[in-house]
Amino acid sequence: MIIAATATEERKGTFLTYHGPFEESIPRMAACGYEAAELHILDSAEIDRKKLWEILRQNHIRLTSVGTGSVYGQRHYNLVDSRRKVRGAAIRHLGEHMITAQPYGGLVIVGLIAGRLEDCSGREEYMENLDESLYRLDKLAQEYGVWLGFELTNRYEREFLLRIDEGVSYLRERDFKRILLHIDTVHMNIEEGEIGAAIRRGRGFIGHVHVADNDRWYPGHGHYDFQETLMALRDIGYEGALALETNCLPSEEVSARKSLEYMRKMLSDLESGEN
Repeated sequence: MIIAATATEERKGTFLTYHGPFEESIPRMAACGYEAAELHILDSAEIDRKKLWEILRQNHIRLTSVGTGSVYGQRHYNLVDSRRKVRGAAIRHLGEHMITAQPYGGLVIVGLIAGRLEDCSGREEYMENLDESLYRLDKLAQEYGVWLGFELTNRYEREFLLRIDEGVSYLRERDFKRILLHIDTVHMNIEEGEIGAAIRRGRGFIGHVHVADNDRWYPGHGHYDFQETLMALRDIGYEGALALETNCLPSEEVSARKSLEYMRKMLSDLESGEN
């Protein structure tokens, strides 16, 4: 497992490790000791990808994943909308992110952009449109050699597909080739009864993990049981990213440093058998 800092070019207002231009934040995360990053990008079609890839190369940072949530709030692109043109825009938008992630074989997150019940006429249309959109995206992901991470959120952000068991059942019933589940410690803390057991039941279906303590501060600040989660991830053979999605308090630098120190210790203890 690799610990990934998260970054956005927005100056404030998001639960990510770093804010501001990537040419500034990526060197900062490298100086802190990170070796991987999840970048949250409003629109990949509007960035200079070659410049971004060069910044990552120069700082020896691996791009593990691309976050996509901001476009739902700013443009309301989503995969279940009753309007076909909106669904099409969301699919094209995610396809651009796949190009950004392609050199790294990375993962593109399908979180808020999946949409909500209010974006269509009801549950039946929601599921029909989601299936259609995800099959189209799965085909694109196969072409680009990347992955999609369908984020399991919580009851306050989506009406369906919240728990790991629900996500596994959904994927089992479909023939996706490049779609896995994306889990989040904050969401699991709300929705899962026994988190470790739920993760173990997700063996083979979990492709990405967001981490923050139960209060959204850096790991180790609150009471979330990271030992249970990491042991379960180890048991299912998870080798992907542990991407930080914290509130950056009391400051970005303190949060980034404490997050990395704590998660490194937890992984070290796991490897040494102290857990």
